[in-house]
Amino acid sequence: MPVKTIEIQSNFIGDFKVGDNLVYNSSLLCKLAEAGSVYNKLIVVQIGSIIEAALSQIFYRARSFTREGVPNILEADRAEIEKKTVEKFAVIIDVSKKYKLLDDLGADVYDELHKLRKYRNKVHIQAEFDIASVPRDEEKAYSDIVRSWAFGLNVKILEFLGKKYPRPEGLGSFVQNLTVPSC
Repeated sequence: MPVKTIEIQSNFIGDFKVGDNLVYNSSLLCKLAEAGSVYNKLIVVQIGSIIEAALSQIFYRARSFTREGVPNILEADRAEIEKKTVEKFAVIIDVSKKYKLLDDLGADVYDELHKLRKYRNKVHIQAEFDIASVPRDEEKAYSDIVRSWAFGLNVKILEFLGKKYPRPEGLGSFVQNLTVPSC
């Protein structure tokens, strides 16, 4: 069944291949969403991977695009970020919090991202959930409610990155926009 989608600017992406892979994985996410609830776990895992890659682009640009800079990040903070190795999702979230990169989305955004990270890390079937009150039964843990929450968080984060941290006018996007499920 067709799923409602939204197109999001990719103007925050600095690495073409990561951007290309984000477009590809967003397309896969749409296909999973069209298949319905049966793929809730795969959908949530995919969303976690997409958000991790998208957030990593802000750090990539802070390290690599030193002349261009990153709008809405103080130069002193950008210079500090440039020195850091930020690769794992948990570290990306924690460093984003330290430099208040997502604060405009509300105080709970970092907790929401850590929750998504924990759902994403449950790709390891034998591992326990590290989320209070989430049942061990994955069919129940990856409910339609969790799937809808993850869709909403994905749209919120991606739209925010495009609005708050775009590349300079004229450079803009060099990969196509991202199309993701919005419901």
